[in-house]
Amino acid sequence: MIKPLPDTPALIIKTSSNSNLLVIADLHIGFEIELTSYGIMIPSQTKRIMQRVKKLIDSYSPSKLILLGDIKHEIGKISQSEWVDIPNFLNELIKKNLNVEIILGNHDGNIEPLTPRSIVIHSARGIMIETIKKVKVGLIHGHAWPSAKLFEAETIIMGHLHPLIELKDKLGFKFSEPVWVKIEFPTSKIIEGYLKYRKIKYSDPISTFEDMFDFTPKTKNLIIIPAFNTYLGGAVINKNIKKSSFVGPVSEIALNNEISSEVYLLDGTFLGSIKSLRNFL
Repeated sequence: MIKPLPDTPALIIKTSSNSNLLVIADLHIGFEIELTSYGIMIPSQTKRIMQRVKKLIDSYSPSKLILLGDIKHEIGKISQSEWVDIPNFLNELIKKNLNVEIILGNHDGNIEPLTPRSIVIHSARGIMIETIKKVKVGLIHGHAWPSAKLFEAETIIMGHLHPLIELKDKLGFKFSEPVWVKIEFPTSKIIEGYLKYRKIKYSDPISTFEDMFDFTPKTKNLIIIPAFNTYLGGAVINKNIKKSSFVGPVSEIALNNEISSEVYLLDGTFLGSIKSLRNFL
């Protein structure tokens, strides 16, 4: 069971052990430093982010929290504020008496020295979990190809894009809102892209994949989770973002299937498909 939480960019997965797994993505702790280079001065938001996470933990009592990438903001290096804020943030989570795991995002280079030893760090290739109904779910950040085994999951969940919908009012003023995006997985096209990435020759992508990895790809859906840090910009999904460098390989191909997609506001309001939402720009 996968349950997006009302009015917040987070979801709960009821696991096969009948425990709650809380998933959030894209904290970007330390993003305020970058804003100063544009003349925008705001105080650290780390405490506010922590308060929101703690509220979810207290409300849903998860046994595990998975941070779906981009815990830190600087790419490669570690800023002065990140040296302080990230260890403090992660240690506060540990005090909530739950297991914390990280799936690396593209901003998480060199995060190891900032991470308490009790926190498990997974590669960007992702991990697989099983729901209470024995359904497999893959979790990735989304900037890189997942491992082949994740295509055994019925649903793959990713962050990375910070998906937004841009709308325009009657006066022509534009505004954006964070959204959930669910896309019917174009399995054959995704597998074809994966084989090209692995430099594996093929005639039929599915049969070649089956021969290489000894199972049939089962993924039916891709869910893109909104950024937990609400101060961030993101990818406006009703614009042409498919060829942008930040999209990521899986979502770039999946977004071509925009007719077979569903877009929801944080409060659960269904807006339509990506295709239909282009009319509101």
